[in-house]
Amino acid sequence: MNSAISPALADISTHLAWFTAYASQKKAMETGDASPMDLKITHTMHVLDNARHTVEGEGFDAATARQSLLAALYHDVGRFEQYLRYHTFRDRESCNHGQMGVRILKAHRCLAHETPETRKVVMAAVGMHNRFALPAKTPALVALVTNVVRDADKLDILRIMDEHLNGPGPYNPSVVLQQPDDPTIASPAIMQAVRDHRVAAYADLSCVNDFRLLLGTWFFDLHFASSRRKFLQDGHTQKLLRHLPDTAPQAPARDYLLGLLDAAQRSQ
Repeated sequence: MNSAISPALADISTHLAWFTAYASQKKAMETGDASPMDLKITHTMHVLDNARHTVEGEGFDAATARQSLLAALYHDVGRFEQYLRYHTFRDRESCNHGQMGVRILKAHRCLAHETPETRKVVMAAVGMHNRFALPAKTPALVALVTNVVRDADKLDILRIMDEHLNGPGPYNPSVVLQQPDDPTIASPAIMQAVRDHRVAAYADLSCVNDFRLLLGTWFFDLHFASSRRKFLQDGHTQKLLRHLPDTAPQAPARDYLLGLLDAAQRSQ
């Protein structure tokens, strides 16, 4: 890897202009509430910034850096058509937004002027970024670029969750996947994931406090040192966890996880 990234290869302004125009066009087609699309535009820009942080911090070579930035920019391009058709961002109730994104990139020939390798890698990353785990035989370069996007995506979702759950007003239940805000219940599987130092599964959620723990376990699923540093420095997860009541069944697992994060931060 080479920390000197070519300015020409790092410049994706043409793609950024296309994305901005495309998103604006889709927003104009929405006859109802288009604000969720605005949130996705903002999210995309944050994910792109996070990806830049990773490729610079990890010293990627110029080609890999470009592939990572393009994959980050386009990772949620399928969300706009998804929302227009189904008025939800829940894939289970609509469509796989990663695969929708691949179809859009192909239909609009967004990557036509990129190298064949870049087209292949970026479309694979867009198509797989939302999987729970990548297939075992994923090619190394595809896995690397996809994991840049997955890390960058997680880091911004933590920002969004911090703003919603710790904000001054009531949060939208859809933000926590309609989980009940019941401080008396807990998922043993989520708490065990904390103890096992592995990422917890959405399928095991039983309440909002489980969701807070699940977000904390994302630290175990970050792939780059620069991502882990940003995770700790941003502090979103620590705030999410500290808002979990001391009387909740998850409190011991919360304290254990906070201890791990504090130790990781001290070792930076």
